[in-house]
Amino acid sequence: MNTKPSSTLRFLERNEVFTLEEYMLAVDPDVSERTRYTNLSNAVRRGQAYRIRKGLYASNLGVYRDRVPNVFLVASKAALDAAVSHHSALELHGVAHTPLRTVYYTSRRRQDDFETRGYRFVRLTPPAIRDDALSAFVARARSGDSLVPVTTRERTLVDCLGNIEAAGGLEELLRSLGGFASIDFNRLYDYLALLGSPSAIARVGWVLDLFTQEWGDVEDAFLDKLEGHVRRGTYHLVRSDGAQTFVARWRLYVPVELPYREWVRG
Repeated sequence: MNTKPSSTLRFLERNEVFTLEEYMLAVDPDVSERTRYTNLSNAVRRGQAYRIRKGLYASNLGVYRDRVPNVFLVASKAALDAAVSHHSALELHGVAHTPLRTVYYTSRRRQDDFETRGYRFVRLTPPAIRDDALSAFVARARSGDSLVPVTTRERTLVDCLGNIEAAGGLEELLRSLGGFASIDFNRLYDYLALLGSPSAIARVGWVLDLFTQEWGDVEDAFLDKLEGHVRRGTYHLVRSDGAQTFVARWRLYVPVELPYREWVRG
């Protein structure tokens, strides 16, 4: 009797999360695609793997059995151009104040949100910047045994300020940002220049003013440089019906009487 495990089972023992294309390329290349797909379908039927969404699977064998898959790896494989972003990027960079069960990633490919093992995965559209330029603001971060694409610290800061809901809310964002030991201000400026958004500059300038003690290398000259790009209009940190105060330097309305300094200290 042949007791040698099949190549499908060997693949499932080594790959926690995988796309259908990755499986088809790695397993039994000398048999038909139909046979390979049937073998994977049989493994799913036997509970040795499960489908997360169309074209995306997780193993349920060996060390992966009955456990939540690496959610950042799931997000990174949800689309070819996927990058973990917003609050999930804060988590992956190790600074998030509170873990969430919503995982955010960016991709230009339109696709619906999906769920697996109690986690919800939400696609957000990346900025309208050329892919080759935007790629400079995607890094690789270790998550378990995998290296996962994630927005850089500088891009994460800007993107979160542009979508505070996806950052977990204003308090969560400010408490989390304090976990960054430093920011590369040249890279931050380069990303803001690519965006070409005065409102993004205003929000970032306001945050840098808050963090001048925590990030001691925030130079007045850099803040002045940002201020020079703020236009004559007015901007809002968040859309709110509540009372707001106007920060003249950044021409920015922010919610009034919130303990910003306490949040910044974490």
